[in-house]
Amino acid sequence: MLNKPISLKIEDIIEKIVKKNLGGYCFEHNKLIHDALLSLGFDVRISIARVLNNLKVESPRTHRITLLRFKGKDYLIDVGFGAMTPTIPLNIRAKNKILDNYRITQGDSENFVLELNKNKDFYTLYKFNTATYTEADCKMGNFYSEYHKDAVFKNNFVVSRKLKNKTLSFRNNSYHQILDNLTNIFNVKDPIQLQKILKKDFDLNISKKESKILFKNAENFRYS
Repeated sequence: MLNKPISLKIEDIIEKIVKKNLGGYCFEHNKLIHDALLSLGFDVRISIARVLNNLKVESPRTHRITLLRFKGKDYLIDVGFGAMTPTIPLNIRAKNKILDNYRITQGDSENFVLELNKNKDFYTLYKFNTATYTEADCKMGNFYSEYHKDAVFKNNFVVSRKLKNKTLSFRNNSYHQILDNLTNIFNVKDPIQLQKILKKDFDLNISKKESKILFKNAENFRYS
């Protein structure tokens, strides 16, 4: 939204997310956790998923995730899917078992599908496989997400934070406070209110000028 370049260099990601306490998206967050786990000696590798959001569409591979091999089992690690991000490692071959309100099913011979138990029904988030991907694949997916005119984050203001007992989520000018059985939704009315909420609830420091730009974009799109 602010048209600032996104670097996938690990030192830049650490500076942005860890030191400056700013947000990012999957190509940043999931690279950070991948490299952190790798440095601790874990067996991890990159995967790039196709985001479906409960639609039967042919979508590009634009979502980076991490696959972890631990004690003979394969796990999905994802810390970059916004308000619907899993908060625990998910056993890929748990045979449809519901884990933390999620389940992974076998989509076909090659693909697994991550689903969220939403309103007593399963909502398809994305599909992925266990093929080999590299940082070069991430660069391609990131380039689409950063620059393509149809990419989600070029057209929507999205901020989310997962807390222990609730999820906070901006969807353009709509602010969602999601608890187990209740969701409070209200529209942000001006850039000053937006700036205050981002500081108080998300611990994000943005300037008045940046808040005006974000608010203007959020008003233009208004998706829910």
